[in-house]
Amino acid sequence: RTLIPIRFVLVFSTFLLTVLLYVDRACISAAKVDMSADLGFGMTQFGWIMAVFTLGYALFQAPAGKLADTRGARGVIAGVVGIWSFLTALTGTAWNYISMLLIRFLFGAGEAGAFPALSKVVYNWFPIGERGIIQGINFSGSRIGAAFAMPLVAWMIRETGWRHTFLVFG
Repeated sequence: RTLIPIRFVLVFSTFLLTVLLYVDRACISAAKVDMSADLGFGMTQFGWIMAVFTLGYALFQAPAGKLADTRGARGVIAGVVGIWSFLTALTGTAWNYISMLLIRFLFGAGEAGAFPALSKVVYNWFPIGERGIIQGINFSGSRIGAAFAMPLVAWMIRETGWRHTFLVFG
């Protein structure tokens, strides 16, 4: 018998997952200047790099949600974490504009299942009267991740470069 109820472990785990979801977004935002200078991106090109992530994310959220419904949230979350970790590291290896577009699109597509699968976890493990607060905790994790990651990521980029920073976070 565990000392900590599984529902509390789930809340803490899903909160941490949402914190990590937004660290990669802080990475690319903080790396914009160095990445653009290194790979020769203009403002418009960098805008497309940001947009293609969002496009991949938007296009794959519903299919990933369906997958969580049919296969279960645990497997989808494990897959999402594996995919986004690999693609975070792969971002640091991009060699030109097209490679970055492809990596970031796949990154968005791979990360798209996180919130639908987390919603499935909340639906399966928490009664209706607790779902709002649990979702609120999870959504606040994403904002906390963005807020606290930005200074850390900016420091890491200054100290080790943008490529190494993406490899570390991967």
